[in-house]
Amino acid sequence: MIDEFVISKLSKLFMVISNEIRIKIIYTLMESDSLSVTELSKKINIAQNTLSAHLKILYDGGYITKSQNWRTVHYQIKEPKLKEILELGTMVLYNKWEGNWEKIASAKKKIEEINKRKQKEIKK
Repeated sequence: MIDEFVISKLSKLFMVISNEIRIKIIYTLMESDSLSVTELSKKINIAQNTLSAHLKILYDGGYITKSQNWRTVHYQIKEPKLKEILELGTMVLYNKWEGNWEKIASAKKKIEEINKRKQKEIKK
């Protein structure tokens, strides 16, 4: 049996990423290395006060970072493994639905494009 500490931490991780808004935040930050609250709000079409509450959860959990440039706060992904978790989740859904679910296939393609872009940046 897995240690209770590990189970507790996994439970907290899955609780953090089990929210649709937070998944949108993570995907959006994966696509754009750094975004302000205003930019994120526009991209995922959510009120800034609601967005800020979800950003706080991700930040407090150590999954994103923030940097301030005068009055503007920008957020970035801190834990790159989040992308892999979402990628695996997408693949589970894709395999479960045998590739027939168009939106999941589209998400899979988007993750592959992000991976390719990140690999090109690393090579530079």
